[in-house]
Amino acid sequence: MKNKSLLYRFNAYQKERFPIAVLIFTTLSVVLSSAVIVLTIEDSIVNHIPAIIIGTITALLFMFHMRVFDDQKDKQFDTDYHPERPVQKGIINIKELNFLNAIGLSIQFLLNVFFSLYAFLWLVLTLGYSLIARAEFFMKQWIKKRFFLYNVLNLLQLFFVQIYLYALFNPEFSWENPLLFIHFIFALSNAALIEVGRKLKRKNEETEGRDTYSARLGMKFASVLFAGVYLTIYWMFSYMLFSLAETLTLFYISLIPLGIIITSTIIYLSWDNKLSPKLVEGSAILFYLSTHLLLAFTRV
Repeated sequence: MKNKSLLYRFNAYQKERFPIAVLIFTTLSVVLSSAVIVLTIEDSIVNHIPAIIIGTITALLFMFHMRVFDDQKDKQFDTDYHPERPVQKGIINIKELNFLNAIGLSIQFLLNVFFSLYAFLWLVLTLGYSLIARAEFFMKQWIKKRFFLYNVLNLLQLFFVQIYLYALFNPEFSWENPLLFIHFIFALSNAALIEVGRKLKRKNEETEGRDTYSARLGMKFASVLFAGVYLTIYWMFSYMLFSLAETLTLFYISLIPLGIIITSTIIYLSWDNKLSPKLVEGSAILFYLSTHLLLAFTRV
């Protein structure tokens, strides 16, 4: 593997640590729903294709930036508890990931500095916060022992990304718009849903590092947390959907992913097999995509 090209080795890395095929669609979906919230009722998202492309590329590259920083911070932890991961197996190293990240950061700057200066300033703030997260909030030993707080503070990087997206489509967006505030919480909650969903494991899949929600809370309470998040998201989604468009069709469609994610939660608790955690993670991704895209369809 070491004799293979960097592109080949990065492909092996991204399949496990940064699945681009999935992230392109999840990123595009949140960009589209963000546009819908800040555009005027007469406007359509099809009138903003350049901003959609720039926002999707930027958000995707920023998430890669987060992944690289996480792999740097957690290198020793992963060596101890996850030796199967690409960096630990020697498929790719941190120096090479930093090189690719530098290219990604350059692309983000070039795309945004000439398109929207206001959005660019929010992007700079976003990258600034990521450096604080990289330094583990200047309290490495203390924060590492507080699993939930540490994850929340890291997830807040997406707080700034979300504001960047609003600014990209409408520099004059206002927090006085109740739908925007609800969408902001909705988008962050959906990101949290993916985070929790991918960290629900079976008992025999847990490591001594206890870096999953199921290890910290137990399968039952972790499932309650998971269900609480997606039910709250669905309530916010329903409110925004009926505020944006008086249609029952999109609402009825939304009941399908809701039913799937509820079923996957029940299966996870009932069946102790390798497939159940994958069903939970897959249903979380489907739920994420569907709720964002159904909002977007109100302004097509």
